[in-house]
Amino acid sequence: MIYQCTSCRRKSFETKCPWCTNAPVQASGQPAPAALQVPLDPSFYPEFQYQTKGFLKDLLGKKKEQAQLNDLLRAVLRKYSELKKPYFANFFHTVRNVGVEPSDAETPSARENGTYSNRELFREVLIRKGFTELEELPHLLDKLLLTTGFNSAYLGFSTEISRHIKGSLREILRSRIAEAGVSYRDDLSLLFYFLWDNNIRHPEIQYADQASSAFGTPLLPWQTVKTWLDVCEQINFDILVKRLATKLEFFDPNQFVTMYHVDAMNGYEFEKFLAQIFQTAGYDVEATKLSGDQGADLFVSKFGKKMVIQAKNYSGNVGNSAVQEAISAKSFYGCDDAMVVTNSYFTRSATELANAASVRLIGRRELQAYLDDHNQRIIEQFRLDGNDTEESTSQAFTGA
Repeated sequence: MIYQCTSCRRKSFETKCPWCTNAPVQASGQPAPAALQVPLDPSFYPEFQYQTKGFLKDLLGKKKEQAQLNDLLRAVLRKYSELKKPYFANFFHTVRNVGVEPSDAETPSARENGTYSNRELFREVLIRKGFTELEELPHLLDKLLLTTGFNSAYLGFSTEISRHIKGSLREILRSRIAEAGVSYRDDLSLLFYFLWDNNIRHPEIQYADQASSAFGTPLLPWQTVKTWLDVCEQINFDILVKRLATKLEFFDPNQFVTMYHVDAMNGYEFEKFLAQIFQTAGYDVEATKLSGDQGADLFVSKFGKKMVIQAKNYSGNVGNSAVQEAISAKSFYGCDDAMVVTNSYFTRSATELANAASVRLIGRRELQAYLDDHNQRIIEQFRLDGNDTEESTSQAFTGA
């Protein structure tokens, strides 16, 4: 099984996150609580594994108690499988912030002057649908929601990685790194899991297939993953060197867009330029009307997900109002995600609001990364056009 750590968000095949081996210390001097490893399959949560109390205690009747708990947990897995679509999946996608809130009650019910969190209402929906086990085991709801989120991320990852499946493992890695950069540092194990899950085998990788049913058995040893991380670092280094060499050879100041050009744009020019940026990055782009846009400047979509973008070409910091406009536009147009893009910076309160509402913020530093990618694609296209011209000229001279 593969897991995602709730602390560092990285993926691994280990029941304890190998990236977080040195647990942080809290201000009180006590070790911080251990990060939770979220499995792609909820049956791999520790609660669902048989925990022996010792041979004698098991022999003297504790097995019956464990059997009753196992029956209860099996019912949880069965009902989760039945309700995963549409209830869990739709709840996760429509209410992004699903953490436990102070107002949550252990037993969901109406109460005097009560305010109810989305998660608390969701639990009651499930109980009324027959998921009564959550009354006895309320803590499992949070874990099942985490698994739902991990499954959603894996689905999106699978769609993206499918485009990079080549003949050899190194070709797959090179293609993925060339497009996605250093995301392999977080997702390399997920890539290996995808290959195993889709029965795509390479001689360099020997999987422990029994890991699909044996709790605690990693699909790949951690040392194997580390070895291939080193390979990825070398591939990434080579790609960066070649890109710089190409940039030095084909650099044309008239073709490049710098942040100074962006700063000189007016609002309408900035929106048009962002449309070009996202089109170059492979998104489908749809502009909005110049007025009455309900807080939306652009719509971009990729892999079936639609995102609304609020563009702010400012000289000062961008505040809460831009984030609020993006939140409103996301709801009004029924988009999956919302983003605010600026050539400036965001205030602290805007950042806090965006984090709470799951709005993506692209400030000056992040926009520079988009510009670098945009300029790199210009270089690569220029080089391809040049090669085509050279080939045409060669064919003309040789009579091909």
